Amino acid sequence: MDRFVDEVSRTEKAGDKWRWIPLLIFFGGVGLVAIDGLLTLFGYTSLVFTAGAVVVWIAAFVMARSLRKSDSYDFSPRYKGTEEILRTLRDDLRPGSTFLGHLDLTGPMLNTKVARETKDAQDRTTQFFRDEWLALKAKLYDGNVIRISAIQKSKQRKPYTKRSRISGKYKTKPAKFKGTEHDLKVRIVVNPELYQIGSNPKVRQGQNIGKYTITALDTEGGIINMVANSPFEEVEHENILSVLQSAYSLLQRKAA
Repeated sequence: MDRFVDEVSRTEKAGDKWRWIPLLIFFGGVGLVAIDGLLTLFGYTSLVFTAGAVVVWIAAFVMARSLRKSDSYDFSPRYKGTEEILRTLRDDLRPGSTFLGHLDLTGPMLNTKVARETKDAQDRTTQFFRDEWLALKAKLYDGNVIRISAIQKSKQRKPYTKRSRISGKYKTKPAKFKGTEHDLKVRIVVNPELYQIGSNPKVRQGQNIGKYTITALDTEGGIINMVANSPFEEVEHENILSVLQSAYSLLQRKAA
């Protein structure tokens, strides 16, 4: 992940040499306006060069905006957080193995992430988004297999048209964001040769762990399945690691 950040940084630094061009184009437009000013002083009425200057300024604005959008120095906090999670777990990986999964930073409220839609009594549509932005699987040195899934769930009411009871005119109401929450799912397939699943009074349904609250816990069949929920709009990586650590605390090493 550090290599990716370095590559993006090098690419953008190479493109910095183009950032002065919109400013140069802008001053070129000023020069065109000045030409029309000089012609006016000599008794000639002309707006041809001024019109050209407007076109040039629009081009400069579009180019500057495009260069601005290409900036990626400020990576999403989730990118940095995932990097820290991988760094924390990498020393526990099984030799010769690696991490499997994905990191999705495209955004939680895309049309492709609409899980379902409902309508109320006024025929207004509410969309429910499901964004599994992190999915991670790893085989650990002790033989356990862990899975982590971080899901953001959001609700938004779509724009709709409503007729005013007073004026009788139709008005369009904009989309309304109706909240978000996070689910974290942790699954540990336990190596039965080394561990057995025990209990921990600090790890139970309803227990708060950082910004999360444990909403489901199942330890049947030699597998730990834990689900934690957070009402916060953003959850830091430390909270994810804390939930994983809590799930791991249920393991008891067997006597040799």
